[in-house]
This record gives sequence, structure tokens and C-alpha cells, in this order.
Amino acid sequence: MKLPLGEIADVVRAANRNRPERERVLLCVDGVHAFGVEEASPAELGCDLFATGCHKWLFGARGTGLLWGRSAAWRRLEPTIPTFDGRAYAAWLDGDSPPNGPAGPLMTPGGFHSFEHRWALSAALDLHERIGRRRIAERTRGLAGQLKRGLAANPRVRLRTPLDERLSSGLVCFELHDVAARDAVARLRTEHDVVLSLTPYRTEYVRAGPSIVNTPEEVDRLLDAVRSL
Repeated sequence: MKLPLGEIADVVRAANRNRPERERVLLCVDGVHAFGVEEASPAELGCDLFATGCHKWLFGARGTGLLWGRSAAWRRLEPTIPTFDGRAYAAWLDGDSPPNGPAGPLMTPGGFHSFEHRWALSAALDLHERIGRRRIAERTRGLAGQLKRGLAANPRVRLRTPLDERLSSGLVCFELHDVAARDAVARLRTEHDVVLSLTPYRTEYVRAGPSIVNTPEEVDRLLDAVRSL
């Protein structure tokens, strides 16, 4: 389900109207399944802090992610893990408070990071910039819509993702009436070379994620595979 973040942001904004800055509610969003697939920027969504990994719809390297924040939100945060930035690291060694400065260097935890993976992100970001956010969003919605309509037409399938594009994005979840989700994922892989995933929650559904690396023909192949189970 897509969250109505714009409406949520309006409610938070109204609640904060007469509060001093230190008492205002911050709208913090885990947007890992929006980043790299949806058009809207974090600022347009109305959130204060937006966190995401970069290995999903952006197709970046694993172990990478980012945290975006408004200026007022950064002022509310205090780093708890020393960064390798010289100013913050020296303050930690001396037992002083972290200094004021740019949020990026001062809020990024220290330690030995996967720098090669970070450097590889530039290629993923460049690819998305060249394609364009609108084209990526339209392509993903088109493939997801094709998949949802095909699944909804299968009498053995219960589609769990809304057909309405305003309520869903790239992820498509479903279940079969006569095959357990875990078994369906395994059989699709072994019998049809179709790789889907299982929702990592108490209630298990089959989960597909058609994206810009897929084609309409591959969606049809998935639908045929599901019908054959």
C-alpha cells in the first residue's frame, strides 16, 4: 500500500503550528520502496526525514543508503556514533559535544565502510538521471498494472495489492488458494526459472517487483507460470 504521505504531512503540519521548534513532531519516513521508482522528491512528500537503502529500485550496491532531511530536522538530531570527520572525532576523544557543521559528515557513523560500494552508487544514480524519474515511474506502474490485472483475472489467485495506482507502486503481492506462498515461490524458481520473493512477515504472500529492468513479455511469462502451478 502507498501511504498518503501528503495528507499525513498536512496533519503533522497542523499539529505543529503552535508548538515551539523543539516540541514539533518530525515526520520520519522509511522510503526504501519509493526511492528509485516514484517521481516525488522527499521535499515534495512533505516529510522531515527520509531514509532509504540504495540496493532496491535504484539498483545500487548493497550496504549503501542515505538519509535526507530538512534543515530544521537536522537541527533536532544529535549523533550518537562518532564519525570519522576530524572535528567530530576530536570532540569525541576529548569528551566534548559534537560541533556544529554540515549534517552529512557529522551524522555519518564512523567505522570502515564499504567504500567500493559507495563509489559504485554514482553509476546507478547516473543511470536514473539519464532515464528520468517520470519515465521510470511510468514504466514501473505500467508493468505492475499489467501484472496486477493478469493476476486478478486468475480465479485461483487473490491479489493483495490494490489495482488503483494511487494506492500501490511497484510491489505486487498475491496468494494462491491451493498453493502455500512459500511453496509457490520455490516452485516458480525451480520449475520456471522465475525468481520472486516471500513477504518477510508473519503472514506470507508471494511478492513480485516488476521494474525498469523487466519487459512486458517477462510479465506475461510470470503470469503463465503462476497459472501452471
